[in-house]
Amino acid sequence: MKVLIVEDSMFVQKMMSKLIGDHIPNCEIRTATNGEEGYRLYQDFKPDLITTDLLMPGLNGQDMLRLIREKDQNVRIIILSADIQKATREEVEELGITGFLNKPLTAEKANTLLQMIQVAHYAE
Repeated sequence: MKVLIVEDSMFVQKMMSKLIGDHIPNCEIRTATNGEEGYRLYQDFKPDLITTDLLMPGLNGQDMLRLIREKDQNVRIIILSADIQKATREEVEELGITGFLNKPLTAEKANTLLQMIQVAHYAE
């Protein structure tokens, strides 16, 4: 399984990489720090699943999601964001996401994230 993590916080990026790498066998992980880099890596890496923040400098998560959905309706996308506004959540849900988790990434939310990734992986 190929996973792309798009996150501007290096701490969260490294924590998610370790979490996913330790719990999802045979997982290839790439990381990006903003939407532009995430979109470029999406095109080159062709991930099965993307986890992305929404609030990032430059191209934000919603705009990256729109660009990806113009080309690909199948890649699974999980949002992990501190933006808890109902309108934002509804907007990204309409673009087609697999799941939405609010930051901070607690142990309980990390378990939920892993379950979402495993369900997405086995749904292929």
